[in-house]
Amino acid sequence: MGNASGKRESDNMYTSEEMRMLESAYKNASGGALERLTSDRLVETWSQTIERSLAESTAQFLFIPTKPGQQTVNIPLKKFAEPYYIMERGTMDQKMHMLLCSLARNGADTFNVKQLEQYLYSVIKSYVHLETTAKGSSIKDWQDLGFLTTERSACSLAKGLMRNMGKELEHSMHSEALERWLHVTPQFLLMWREVFVQLYSRHGGSKRHIIKEVEIPILPELCDAPAHSQYRPIIELPHVLYINAQLTRELRHKWRFLFSSKIHGESFSTMLGKIVDQGPTLFFIEDEDQYIFGGYASQSWSLKPQFCGDDSSLLFTLSPAMRCFSATGYNDHYQYLNLNQQTMPNGLGMGGQFEFWGLWIDCMFGDGQSVESCSTYRDYVQLSKRKQFKIRNMEVWAVGDLPVKGEDGEGGGDGQKRSILDSNLEDRAMLEIAGKTMHSDGLREPGMDD
Repeated sequence: MGNASGKRESDNMYTSEEMRMLESAYKNASGGALERLTSDRLVETWSQTIERSLAESTAQFLFIPTKPGQQTVNIPLKKFAEPYYIMERGTMDQKMHMLLCSLARNGADTFNVKQLEQYLYSVIKSYVHLETTAKGSSIKDWQDLGFLTTERSACSLAKGLMRNMGKELEHSMHSEALERWLHVTPQFLLMWREVFVQLYSRHGGSKRHIIKEVEIPILPELCDAPAHSQYRPIIELPHVLYINAQLTRELRHKWRFLFSSKIHGESFSTMLGKIVDQGPTLFFIEDEDQYIFGGYASQSWSLKPQFCGDDSSLLFTLSPAMRCFSATGYNDHYQYLNLNQQTMPNGLGMGGQFEFWGLWIDCMFGDGQSVESCSTYRDYVQLSKRKQFKIRNMEVWAVGDLPVKGEDGEGGGDGQKRSILDSNLEDRAMLEIAGKTMHSDGLREPGMDD
């Protein structure tokens, strides 16, 4: 009678298809025996699919004794299914409880920070492994292009995510800090959910379609990939995951390759021709000290003698550490691009002010600048090792869809009518760098590009 009642309760919690999946996953883990799933058996089974340390942490949560001093030897199906339920339908309090019980505890209301970092690392590695072995995953396109997931970059991503917890991380912290962190780190929640839902579905022999699609893309689709055989990316997959999570939701689904100094040459004019009117863009720079850093420009680039952009722009570092700096609102010096001016700086800048840039790429291309302080971005630290740096390698990616062109088929997505004089921007930029006057600019039709 009690078993029948328990089954009806479980049926109300899951769809019939989910119940079949969970029952199959339970039998798979227990070796076919009902009510005989042990911790060791669960860890051995799940370690085939996710990181062993994550399997062990989850077993620690599932096999918590119901009474002090007792040992839980076996768990029933209902208990086994709890992580799946919590990830799919659980409240933040339930997720908090599961995470705290999966970590080494220093007390009733505290957790070990190093254990959390290790847990994040295991979730990241498990996510990459699951995506790598999933059918139709976009991760294979990134990996085929040379984007790796090394232990160093995965650890760096875990540390980068934990920076949301605050500047001062102690060995042991109160659970309230963990709760605040979960609320401001949706990227972890997305990866965490995806890992456990895929784990149960695979061991339950279920197809992916019963799982709710991720509402916000974790890994973007790779578009316009360079076909050049010598291409080697500056960044790794964890860097892509980290930066993509910093973008606005509507732009996270797609990255479009625009420029690489190794493929297109160390030419400012060539870069300019590739990035103008392409929508929001990401810059990745590796300097001669092997620091990797860059910026996110939220608006299409265009030549003009003043700043543009908005407060969704960012500066960031990726190596040796992952940090992201959002706008302070103190000023609007987000994007600057100018050429062939005697009284104005010639190059591309983000943040700061003339001669004191958060990020600056000189029109001579090889030289750059990142100063010690920048009022445009919050908690900013110098991006490069040296204030004046040399560019070793540089890439530019556009994010989101290509902006819709105007009715006349020319120009960007700002809805303004463009002149035919603005076509072939790469050649135009090269002429301007050479100091050639654009006499035909005076022949524009009235009302164009006011």
